[in-house]
Amino acid sequence: MSGSAGGNRIKRADVKPTVDHYIKNVLSKYDKFEDCVTTGSYNASDKQDFGDIDIVIQLNVSDKQQGKKDFAEFLTTFPTNIIVPFRSVKYKGKRFLNTGEIITILYPIIDDKGFVQIDNMLSISSEETQFKFKFLNLPAIKQGLMLGLIKAIALENPKSVQKFTVAHPLKHNEEFEFNLSSSGLTLRLVELSDDYKVLNRRDIWKSTNWKDVEHILQDYDFNKSFESILSDIKKNLKNKRSLNRIKGIFKSMVSVKTGEVDTPKGTEKEYALNKVASL
Repeated sequence: MSGSAGGNRIKRADVKPTVDHYIKNVLSKYDKFEDCVTTGSYNASDKQDFGDIDIVIQLNVSDKQQGKKDFAEFLTTFPTNIIVPFRSVKYKGKRFLNTGEIITILYPIIDDKGFVQIDNMLSISSEETQFKFKFLNLPAIKQGLMLGLIKAIALENPKSVQKFTVAHPLKHNEEFEFNLSSSGLTLRLVELSDDYKVLNRRDIWKSTNWKDVEHILQDYDFNKSFESILSDIKKNLKNKRSLNRIKGIFKSMVSVKTGEVDTPKGTEKEYALNKVASL
């Protein structure tokens, strides 16, 4: 069994037909459904089977939290041979799991090949859908580099914030910090102690426009290889705190899971962790 829903692994050839079936028989029947895109490792790798399917679901709602609640309730109106009760020990019998921006379900794989976990990540605009699609399509090791790098950009180049906020005179113990996740790009004002421990954070700007990420990281091409991006980071970043920030974020975001030990994916992650640690 795979994932919190306790599903089966699904072959690459079965992903698109299963998603198409899900769109036709479930999503298209929801009056607030607008669009969806498959994302994650299905696009970011050449793997031939997967533990789940990641899709971004765009809904015509103004309140995402209420939209999630309504969508989850809609899913439970389907019979148990369509929205299947979870089979994992921890969540056995549940019809959905609501965590963060994701509604997780268990759905039949086409041609009676078992059941696959589908993680529905909710979006409320085409701009946000594109943002999530771009970010989640990055391989895990490139995601880790991007998350760390964007944390360091404002520290390395304070002028990088000027496009996104009005002038703010910083106190001696304050600095700006960008933060990136699948939910958006955020600029924060951070208050620090004398030994650089975070005392307080305050969000002052947020975007779901991927062009803003590209603007901030304009000196880095994430279409290049992992090694080439790492080389550019070594060449461009001068502040020791910047490098330590990248190393810390990368280590926290990229890990070799139990099922990845002694696999090509696990070996790739181990290699990447060692390269970043040596920055």
